[in-house]
Amino acid sequence: MFVSSMSLALAMTTNTFLVMGDMPYTPIDEINLAEGGKIAKAIAATPHEFLMHLGDMKSGSLACTNKLLQTNKALLTSLTEKPFIYTPGDNEWTDCDREKLSVRFDELERLSFIKRLMFDDAYTQKAKRLQGYATQAELPENARWQFNGIEFRTLHISGTFNGRSQILKSDKNAALDAADMRDKYNLVWLKQAHVHQDAKAYVFGFQADIYHPTSKSACSESQRADCDAFKVYRDAISDFAKHTNKPVLVMHGDTGPYCTQQLASNLTRLNVPGDFAVSDVAKVSFIDGQWHIASVTTNVLLTKECE
Repeated sequence: MFVSSMSLALAMTTNTFLVMGDMPYTPIDEINLAEGGKIAKAIAATPHEFLMHLGDMKSGSLACTNKLLQTNKALLTSLTEKPFIYTPGDNEWTDCDREKLSVRFDELERLSFIKRLMFDDAYTQKAKRLQGYATQAELPENARWQFNGIEFRTLHISGTFNGRSQILKSDKNAALDAADMRDKYNLVWLKQAHVHQDAKAYVFGFQADIYHPTSKSACSESQRADCDAFKVYRDAISDFAKHTNKPVLVMHGDTGPYCTQQLASNLTRLNVPGDFAVSDVAKVSFIDGQWHIASVTTNVLLTKECE
């Protein structure tokens, strides 16, 4: 459920954060995000406490070169003076071995590179301005913090079934072992959010659209590939919401629609703007127990429902 725009002015000055994903993909994205561009100007004019990028910071059709990743990092982190929070997507590591790319990389090597690139000292020092900011020892890309009484957590869940499919240049067992490790510690990180019972709401952010339909059976110890790697997360998030009477917002990118869906009475899904379809950023506020989601460039409230 969403509030009317009556409280927008108050929300804009007290409890707004920004979220995006799956960009820059195109020259239009690059123009919009650059200084003086439509998105950059809108962000500068919008009071907010932090900006989240839910992964896929480049198009999957472009090679994952150091130069491109460094260029796009600089573009994205220049959008705000506030903390910039990032969680990895598949385009910058699991998809870097695609056969049609001009330069192909071992995906696990790219994952190591993207972590070093994104989570440097400058990133961490800015992020530490957020209340209670901390990272998970086992998966340092998983972060948590509080804002406006809300507990925020990022989870490293990427497309290509979280690195369980299309393993073309890495050692397959090593890649699947790494996926097993992400599952283990992601679920621990998710469950630990329950410790903060004084929170008035919870927000989880990651890249993969875990709600995208698939006919595959759930992954298991005996079937680690060619399986639905996201069922375990759908179930865990559903269980989390059932065990709290607080509102829960789950945010992801990965697929095209900029839309929302009410998964349960207190569980809301947001597919953030990006992925060629919408060159924009969402601004999110929590007002009187409800989520308020709108475009940063137009102020238009999000009404499109995910199919």
